[in-house]
Order: sequence, then structure tokens, then C-alpha cells
Amino acid sequence: MLDTIDDVSSNRWDAATRRAAALPGDIRPEKIKALTDSLARELGATGAAAGAAAVAPTVGTAATLLATTAELGWFTARAGDLILTIAAAHGRPEPTVDERRAWVLAVLIYGSSARGGLTRAINEATTGTVPVVNNRVPLATLQTANLLMSRSLLRRYGSRRGLIAVGRALPIGIGAFIGGSANYVAIRTLARNADEFFARLPYSAIDVQSTDVTGRLLGA
Repeated sequence: MLDTIDDVSSNRWDAATRRAAALPGDIRPEKIKALTDSLARELGATGAAAGAAAVAPTVGTAATLLATTAELGWFTARAGDLILTIAAAHGRPEPTVDERRAWVLAVLIYGSSARGGLTRAINEATTGTVPVVNNRVPLATLQTANLLMSRSLLRRYGSRRGLIAVGRALPIGIGAFIGGSANYVAIRTLARNADEFFARLPYSAIDVQSTDVTGRLLGA
């Protein structure tokens, strides 16, 4: 999951900005609704297919585990795409990779409490480092906050997805329904949480003239 989030954060911002610009609608709520509807249908179909395949009599345990892992990775990647596209729709200007990673982690882990969760992580990471001034977060602080949030990823986001995977293993029909409907609802919930998060994001900028956690000067 972390590898997927790192890939999305590092490599998919440009695609997210293009996707946001191409969304139909005249105002942001219409654009976000169009995005949400599209991804909810896509991930709902993927979840239903994974649920049907998981209980097929010709599918062994190893193949089922591989399919479940692949579906988790695909869902996480597309959820990251959703979050970054909503960020772009909100007009967030050219964020750093670490800032994008913080956004994705916060929304996936904390859901409707993403704003508070990110604030707590940054406050905890500020101890012993340069403090947050005028809503500018030192890069080193943000990187430490990302490390802190990463430790909660498996316990909070991973456990939720794990419950869905268990539901998909139920007899064919039931598992497909659970897998499809759970993904459909999850994407809609993520979109709502991300929209609220970016509307009230507590930090407006990242101070890139700061020492990162490896001790190298960035932004010079």
C-alpha cells in the first residue's frame, strides 16, 4: 500500500491536473460529482469482479490471495488519483511530492477527520524542529508527519479494506455484491471527505527551503 501511495504521489499529479481540467461541469461541485460517479462505477465493477472470482471453484487459495492483493493495490491507486484530482479541482498550486503524499495518507487514514489527523501529525512532528509559522510547514516537519501517518496506514485503512476482502469471499453472488457495493460506497465517501479536506486545508504552503530528514538541503 505504501509503495502504491508513493507511486501515485510521485508520478500522477500531472495526470490529476489534466483530469480535473477535463471534467464536465461549470462549477467545482459538478466536476467533483462527475469524477466521483465515474470512479465509483469503475471501482464498483472491479470489486464485484474480484468477489465473483474469489469464490470460483477453479480458483485456488494462492490465486485468490494474488487477486485480493491486486485489487487492493488497484483500489488504493485509483483512490489516490481521486484525492489528487479533487486537490487539483480545488486549485492547489504545484504541491511537492511530500505534500501530495500527506494529502493521500490523511484522507485514506482519517476519512472525515483528515484535517484533524493531518494537524495532529504535523503538531507531533514539530517537536524539536522548526515550528509552523504563518501556515507554512517546514519540509522536514511534513516528511516526519508522513512517517507518523504511514505507521497508521495498515491498522486503519488496511483493516477497513481487509473487512471488504473477507466479505468478497462469501458465496458467489453475495461476495460479488459486497465487493461491488463496498467499493462504490467507499469511493463516494472518499470523494466527500477529500472535498471537505481541501476546502478547509489548514496549511496553505510548504516551506521547501528546509532541511529534509536525511540532512540534505532542499530547494537550494
